[in-house]
Amino acid sequence: MQFDEDLRVQAYNTATKHNITTAMIHEGLNQLRVSGCPWQDADIVEALGYLGDYGLHNLLAVERIARISEMHPYSKVKGLLHLPYESLGVKDRDEKGEFIPPRLLWKENLCNRNERGGRDAP
Repeated sequence: MQFDEDLRVQAYNTATKHNITTAMIHEGLNQLRVSGCPWQDADIVEALGYLGDYGLHNLLAVERIARISEMHPYSKVKGLLHLPYESLGVKDRDEKGEFIPPRLLWKENLCNRNERGGRDAP
């Protein structure tokens, strides 16, 4: 997946202002794109930087964004991503107390599925 120049600059600026690296931003953005996150790329980059300030990087940040983006547009939760899921109206446990995993499609699974002739993501 390609990054346009504006997005590259935003990723660099985000990394210099927040507790995150450009590699973490690129990997997180790629993962969320593959998973079908409905947020705009620029919003995802900003959210990754913001979560980095709270010590949430890589898979933790990606899972959190994936879970929250299932329920809310970024404009509604901007600045609140670090709060507990319950306060954002997002359920992270089912009725039995079991963790509900976010719907993430890993790049590796997508590539393997395409090689096997699969068409749609789970």
